[in-house]
Amino acid sequence: MLRGILEAAREYDWAPAELRFFGGALPPGPPPRGAIVDLLPTDRIVRRLRALRCPTVRIGHLPHPSDGVVPAVLPDLAAMGRMAAEHFVERGFRHVGYVGHDPWSDYKALYDGLCSRAAELGCACHLLRFESASSGDRGSAASRQRTRYRRRQRQFGEWLKGIPKPLGLLAYSDVMAGQLCSMAAQAGMAVPEDVAVLGDGNNVAECECAPLTLSSIDPDVERRGREAARLLHRLMDGEPAPSGPIMIPPKGIVLRHSTDVLATPDANVARALRFMWDHLDLDLSVNDVARKVELSRRKLERAFRRELGRGINAELHRKRLERVRELLVTTDMPIVDLAPAVGFKSKDYLHRTFRRAFGVTPRRYRLREKGP
Repeated sequence: MLRGILEAAREYDWAPAELRFFGGALPPGPPPRGAIVDLLPTDRIVRRLRALRCPTVRIGHLPHPSDGVVPAVLPDLAAMGRMAAEHFVERGFRHVGYVGHDPWSDYKALYDGLCSRAAELGCACHLLRFESASSGDRGSAASRQRTRYRRRQRQFGEWLKGIPKPLGLLAYSDVMAGQLCSMAAQAGMAVPEDVAVLGDGNNVAECECAPLTLSSIDPDVERRGREAARLLHRLMDGEPAPSGPIMIPPKGIVLRHSTDVLATPDANVARALRFMWDHLDLDLSVNDVARKVELSRRKLERAFRRELGRGINAELHRKRLERVRELLVTTDMPIVDLAPAVGFKSKDYLHRTFRRAFGVTPRRYRLREKGP
């Protein structure tokens, strides 16, 4: 987020000052020409900025009654929830779930978006809410944390028993998503085959260090910083404040192992999919896949068409294109190296196939989604 703010600050020739370097107070000297805060409108510093008639923009998490006075730039949590529902339904899930807190934390809109979009798509939505804390917990902070984890692990395991599988599960953070992966495994569930887990935040360090790498919603915090700076620039130029908060939609879902699955109750199809997806760089034939799962080619093809509505080669083609799109956005790998990495015979063949599928070349797709 700071990167987005500083990018705009250079464009506007601002000299930014971080209040933490001044003990959380306004710096000495003339009052600032504008301010971006992550504080509530009722905070002492925000009240002081308003008294100085200093244009101020709030970067927050939830709407506030005073957003008409101190304009805000916020994440569109409901849009993130809707995106999660679509992500799971695209992968064949008919049951999705959300794990949150009781009482609700700041993320209820995330659940509401998931639940409403799931219903529109004909998908059942299940809810589990952990107690935020227990007054009966004793001991050190580390001891209380272990006790809380064990309590939640038991509650989660009992809850999972009554939920149809496979289940697509949304967590409000990457840390919680990683914990749910661990808890699901301890309850005897396979991730992502029985329970696919999606995080929120796309904190790369957390996603890559989880029990298995986490798919996560990218909330586009850098854009939130840029939009806050642009709004502040307009306010400093005397433009009126917007009537409500500016909502920033998520950038997309970064696909990793925890949801890299197609939901199917057929064990042979699930095993075949995992083998295919793990070996996209190989020149796989239908016979190769059938031998791996110890099933005849005819039976496996029939199972694929029954469960997925397409054959084995069509699924290989679909998954390779999906992986190309992912790599175009998440890496700087030269396009010439993408083709062999995902099993396309040549760069030209990848180029033609990608353009036929998405109406744009790989290079233009990367520029559009990632920027130059």
